[in-house]
Amino acid sequence: MTGPTVGLDVVRDALAEACPGIGIMGIRRLDAGYTSRQWVADTDEGPLLVKTPVRNADPEHLRRLIATTRRAAEGGIPVVRFRAFVPRSGLLDAPLLVQEYQDGVPADEAWAAMSSAQRLSFAEAFGELVGRLHSCVGPWFGDVFGIRKHPDVRSFLHALVDDRLAEAPADLTSAGRDGLATALHRAVDAVPSNGVPALTHGDLWRQNVVLRDGRIACLLDFEHGLYADRFLDFGKLDEHVFDAYPEGRRAFLDAYDEVCPLPDDWQARVRLAHAVHALSMAVYFLRWTPEYAPQYVGELEEWLAERA
Repeated sequence: MTGPTVGLDVVRDALAEACPGIGIMGIRRLDAGYTSRQWVADTDEGPLLVKTPVRNADPEHLRRLIATTRRAAEGGIPVVRFRAFVPRSGLLDAPLLVQEYQDGVPADEAWAAMSSAQRLSFAEAFGELVGRLHSCVGPWFGDVFGIRKHPDVRSFLHALVDDRLAEAPADLTSAGRDGLATALHRAVDAVPSNGVPALTHGDLWRQNVVLRDGRIACLLDFEHGLYADRFLDFGKLDEHVFDAYPEGRRAFLDAYDEVCPLPDDWQARVRLAHAVHALSMAVYFLRWTPEYAPQYVGELEEWLAERA
């Protein structure tokens, strides 16, 4: 777990301050995730998850997480409910979020013990769930608050690419940053201009799917959620779910297509999403754990070679 150790008594006091009158019977640290510190509290309201961010301590980031999660709930997506939010807890010296604790097993932990039939059933259910998520239409392209919003899918994607490139070193790929920029913007220009803003998750992998009795019970962590081009979600999906489980991709896509039909150009849109994901991850890991960045730079090189 990233971040300094915090005493359980301090966390208990911070929770009591955030939720006055709550009865706290016990509290324990939860070793889960990389971007936050988390604890589970047994209370007279049931088990609650207490979390503080480690890497992004801007309280607006958590406000967007809460708003995006609630928007997903409106679309029928099983999500957590929030109990309290403190923009900055003096006791923890960080924003504090309190939410219901979802009892269950992350799909990533359950995966090794799942049979072929269970994995296929998961892929189908996951496809249907993501299709429902992407069927939640937004009023613009951008964050749910509209602080940064764009009128159409192309302007949104152009801005996203420029934001990521601004963080990238000039020699990120053999084409240089300028050559990569040219290729990405040309691919964006080929995207149909009539795209509809869809609610995206931004971090779709098995770790963020909670299973209970073998079924999907909850989709977690909408902190990167946006009204966006829906195919951006396929970048992480393909890397973290279907690269290692290609036989399940067709079941996922068939279930997805039943709920949120795929257009004729969906494969080209997904390949663009792969490139944007690789760029985002290369920039991210160059900042935090540089040893992981070459994998994504290699994927960008492959994508550039395809377009040469």
